[in-house]
Amino acid sequence: MELGKIETILAQHPDVREVAVIFREEEAANKRLVAYIVSELIPERLPYHRTCLVELDQNTMTLYTEDISYNGFCLINVPSSFKKGKPVRLRLLLPSESEERWLKGTIVWCQEQKAGILLSLTPFEQLLVHRSVDYILETQGFLKVLQRIITGSLRKYLKLYLPDEPVPDMFVILQSLPLTPDGQVNSQALPTPETNSWIG
Repeated sequence: MELGKIETILAQHPDVREVAVIFREEEAANKRLVAYIVSELIPERLPYHRTCLVELDQNTMTLYTEDISYNGFCLINVPSSFKKGKPVRLRLLLPSESEERWLKGTIVWCQEQKAGILLSLTPFEQLLVHRSVDYILETQGFLKVLQRIITGSLRKYLKLYLPDEPVPDMFVILQSLPLTPDGQVNSQALPTPETNSWIG
């Protein structure tokens, strides 16, 4: 069986952004075919309601976040002093963190008392924000729900285009595929599916 063939077909599905298909060895030399999927259905912004301090034009005010993404926040009930292009600083508690921290950013849009903040992050801060978004996806159970929804659809799709090829035993939804330093999928870093969640 050509795993690349399965990957190519899955990559053409409109709900799939990236894919890696591998054989995983289970106990007693039992091999399972697993497809790891980064889905287009994972939202770019997630609800995150939190009080934060905002510094703008040397003034400090208390505002609220509406959502979070890998590179910014949406603030609500912002005053008229918020204008596109202005630099801001936000002090808030990130999901999964225990202490508040200051983050720098720029206002990239304003509309109806809402403002989008694009963060200017150090590599360490970027790691923290990514981890926070991943934490929300995991704790809200979104990835597990998406996995259940998408599995049936992808099975039917593969059987339609590859009727003679085995279909993966499991589809695992990830936020991103782990990569090696040279940009290849790091199959050793792909997570082991939960043993009770195989779909045969």
